[in-house]
Amino acid sequence: MNQECKDLIVKNFVNLMKKCDVERLKKPLIDKGIFTEKEINEIFKSNDARHNKRVFFFRVQDKVNSFIPLLESLRETHQDNIVDLLLRRGATVFNQPSPDEDSGEPSIVDLSLLSIDPSTTPLKIDVKYSDSFYDTLDYNGDIDFYKSRSKKRGRVLIINNYEFNHKDHPYRNGAKVDDENLKKLFNQMGGWDLDHHNNKTASEMHMIIKNFADSQINYLYDICFIIIMSHGGEDNNDTIIYGVDENVNDNYVRVTQIQKIFSNEKCKSWRSKPKVMIFPVCRGKEIQIPIKHELRTETDSIFPTRQSTQATNTNISINMRPEEDMLIGYSTLLGYKAHRDYNRGSWYIELLCRVFMNHAHNLTVDSLMMKIDQDLRRRMSENMSMQTAEYRNRGFKRLYLHPGLYFEDNEKKKYYKRN
Repeated sequence: MNQECKDLIVKNFVNLMKKCDVERLKKPLIDKGIFTEKEINEIFKSNDARHNKRVFFFRVQDKVNSFIPLLESLRETHQDNIVDLLLRRGATVFNQPSPDEDSGEPSIVDLSLLSIDPSTTPLKIDVKYSDSFYDTLDYNGDIDFYKSRSKKRGRVLIINNYEFNHKDHPYRNGAKVDDENLKKLFNQMGGWDLDHHNNKTASEMHMIIKNFADSQINYLYDICFIIIMSHGGEDNNDTIIYGVDENVNDNYVRVTQIQKIFSNEKCKSWRSKPKVMIFPVCRGKEIQIPIKHELRTETDSIFPTRQSTQATNTNISINMRPEEDMLIGYSTLLGYKAHRDYNRGSWYIELLCRVFMNHAHNLTVDSLMMKIDQDLRRRMSENMSMQTAEYRNRGFKRLYLHPGLYFEDNEKKKYYKRN
């Protein structure tokens, strides 16, 4: 156990001696390989229970990588109050995060900076509506932006896999909550048509994505969102997303394949229009553990032309980059796992829905993505793992979603909110 973890035990030693039932920790810690049965018998050989408890806390500090298994064992034996004590009541505790057991010892951050949110209640979606259109030169100056005020604001493709036929891919608890949150979010924003699918094989996913990209009705919309939720991984520095296939060979699609489907070369119907791709999947097997850091805080559809006149010659050709107008969001870094709560869904989708419903009325989509990670950095799982989101801008301009508003017949109109 590293020194910082030892310090937490020493600091709380008096309360641990009073409140912790170490007898119940014997079997879990043997099962996790922290102690052998012989070592446990040696620790608890005295008839003096208080002496045994004291020896236990000294001995557990001598074990390598024992802090997280200790926390897990406390949880398993329903001693959550001891976990809260050790974490100084500062860490956000979530029910049943999905990552597997960690292999490394954490270095403790200032947990008082992390928010406390032990709720098991799913997010209530209530979108805040825009009062004004922000896709104007007045708001954006010399920075390019998209027009986004049509009554048919956008199309959303959602694929959510949670029931798998492969033994290595367990049921994704909480995934249905993500489904409901996303449906309510886009329905309430107004003007969005959803194309929704559950539990598809890799080949079915590829066909669904291709058909969505090739549809002629895309010309009617301003914006495209693609959200694919499933088990995932990493292969040759590429993110892969698994289908529900039983076969282990070619049972996934690659993110690079999806991007090519929506490239300007392959996808004419979404050319020059914003394409936002969201992939809340694991991208490897590593788990992020916080490191200690001394904090020092200071305070202190159509892309518009910049020309006053527009060309009217329909035969004019322009040079266009093969891949642009894409914003790609990942729930975690390449090589790392993502967290999912049994009751509230994945951390990333919950925060995406919360940030979008509260701030999409006046912030650009890239700003929303930054805010999602800003909120994500305040979350920590019960076994002290964290998560860093990532997004990539590929020729993406400023995009406002303008929830609740559209422009028709030369006037601003409002959607009626629906669930």
